[in-house]
Amino acid sequence: MPYRRLPNTDQARIRTLKSAVDNCVQGGIYTNTLKHNTYFTAKNILEKFTREVSTYKKCVNEQASKRGNAKYEAALKSARMYVTHFLQVFSMAVMRGEISRDKRAYYGLSVEDDSLPTITLESAILEWSDKIVEGERKRQSEGGIPIYNPTMGRVSVVCDLFREMHDKQQQLGQRTAEALSRVAALRAECDEIILKVWQEIEESFASLDSEERIKKCSQYGIIYYTRPDRKKKSEKEHE
Repeated sequence: MPYRRLPNTDQARIRTLKSAVDNCVQGGIYTNTLKHNTYFTAKNILEKFTREVSTYKKCVNEQASKRGNAKYEAALKSARMYVTHFLQVFSMAVMRGEISRDKRAYYGLSVEDDSLPTITLESAILEWSDKIVEGERKRQSEGGIPIYNPTMGRVSVVCDLFREMHDKQQQLGQRTAEALSRVAALRAECDEIILKVWQEIEESFASLDSEERIKKCSQYGIIYYTRPDRKKKSEKEHE
């Protein structure tokens, strides 16, 4: 005897509910296969779930289109290069004795050695660009000669452009996470109404013989599977 199994993907949930809802109205006439309350509950959850899944997919696609595109990668590469170059130029000025070693602390650097941070992560680029701006302003306010090639202003402009694009990417990520959360919250509700719908559909066609009942119920979206052991047995019987 075939058994039922709840759909395990969002699209399958939508197809299952849609099949039940659509088949309850044939030729403009309500079939009474489902109780009215069950029908309208299923119809409402179908519309809501479909909308939320669609929103989630749009967020995913938009986020994917922004990630790794040429403009973003160019801004990332440029920001990393300017931050790294500025710190290298500053460090060499310290090693040459043009800037006192204690000023390294202004930029968040160790005063004990000449080490420089490895800047690979996007968050590190933003963190060190802020430190450069803060350190350079503080040093210049004390009469220090500005670093050139690149200047603090140029570093700030390049990094602000990258920060703007990065923030938009982060916002897209947050929107995607929120959309997924809403979809996840509706899954249990969908599964609950699907079980109720299936139960009422099977009750409506309970008077039919097994084969005809399964055929009718399947038209309303019930998904039937044959157990592996029964399938093998059936195959042997027909050999």
